[in-house]
Amino acid sequence: MFFDLHVHGNENIIKEAERLGFTGIGVTSYFEDYNSKFLKEFEDLELNSNILLKKSVEIACKNPEDLKKKVKKSRKKADILIVKGGDLKVNRAACEDKRIDILSQPYRSRRDMGINHVLARKAAENSVAIEINLKTFLKTNLRYRYRVISQFRHIVDLQRKFKFPLIITSSASSKYDLKTPIDIFALAKCFGMTFEESFKAISITPRDIIETNNLRDYFIVEGVRTLE
Repeated sequence: MFFDLHVHGNENIIKEAERLGFTGIGVTSYFEDYNSKFLKEFEDLELNSNILLKKSVEIACKNPEDLKKKVKKSRKKADILIVKGGDLKVNRAACEDKRIDILSQPYRSRRDMGINHVLARKAAENSVAIEINLKTFLKTNLRYRYRVISQFRHIVDLQRKFKFPLIITSSASSKYDLKTPIDIFALAKCFGMTFEESFKAISITPRDIIETNNLRDYFIVEGVRTLE
């Protein structure tokens, strides 16, 4: 079972993901575009798809206060909640918020990886998955690709120490951005990941996010849920 929870999808991309062997896809809308049009398009995709589709919402935030407002508005609407990282304060606020599923590209527009041991510990405590976004690697100018590889390797090293969820996504906006699971395993070797680590990042971790969110509405308080 393989999943890609961050795909800016259309019917062609969904069909290609199915052909490549994916079990489920997160069809992603930007926060500003999550509206009745997106929901109608999502329903049409579901009707014509043979794989599991989930509604992912990607939030871009100016600051931690903006993040809290947008998360509050989006959490009950979204199957998967993604926060676009890069700003260190936003990265920290995301890692501290249990309502968030994925911190996307914490290294965006940075020379460092965007998380440190403090944020790594917070992400582990709150089960916030840190994203390795393959589009960042594949679309980056060759002159700077070494920096991306270094950022990914540092994230992997932190994950081994602090055990936060780690997820690999494509952020695909075209069917040509998608890769087979076998290709992803090969790419992950470039970042120092073992086969078991990369398998977990595209199978077990996204599956756990989906299962947790399927039960989210039933939780009364942390660790306690209703019987129905």
